[in-house]
Amino acid sequence: MTQRMNIGDTVELYAVASANVAKRVANGMISGFHSLFTIDENTRANFYRNKGLAYAKKKAYAKALPLLATLHQEDPEDPEITLYLGMSYLKTGQIEDGVALLEEAQATHPDSVRIASVLGIAYTQLEQFDKAVSLLELASERNPENFNLKYKLGVAYDHLKQHDKAIECFKAALELRPNESKLHRAIGFAYELQGNRETAVEHYKRANELEETAAK
Repeated sequence: MTQRMNIGDTVELYAVASANVAKRVANGMISGFHSLFTIDENTRANFYRNKGLAYAKKKAYAKALPLLATLHQEDPEDPEITLYLGMSYLKTGQIEDGVALLEEAQATHPDSVRIASVLGIAYTQLEQFDKAVSLLELASERNPENFNLKYKLGVAYDHLKQHDKAIECFKAALELRPNESKLHRAIGFAYELQGNRETAVEHYKRANELEETAAK
């Protein structure tokens, strides 16, 4: 897919490149056309890399996408570019492209917690819970204070009808956010599916109390 560059970014790149070339000429660092061309390529790559990552980290994924896509074509082994390009695809609705890219990245970098986190959550959104579990387990183990990972892992186990594990994950998440009403509902639902109606009702009541307090 061809991505169109933002004209403002291109203008800014030329301004940065011109300043760098002028500085190097003044310092006697350029000796011929080939050296000038090499400096321009390095300047361009660094500029677009920094700009693309900055856009993605600010959640401006539509702006990040064309920059990161171009950079990925030139250097498909850059794990940070691959991660944020995959995220940008996902966040702009290009789910298949995002998942395919992140799957390749995960195969190449199986110990990357960040890639495992993003891909695992993407799998839960696609309801591919069997694929999500192993990745979310890895990410949650490495990031024990991350509420969202524990919650999503619980959701995945719940849909796989492994309710004991789901409850364990939800309770671990509850330790991080004890007043999260959706967690109490999730725990209540899991207990109800196990036939433990009494405990389920306790959590449903607590969820209602928290929601009523939040509405005041």
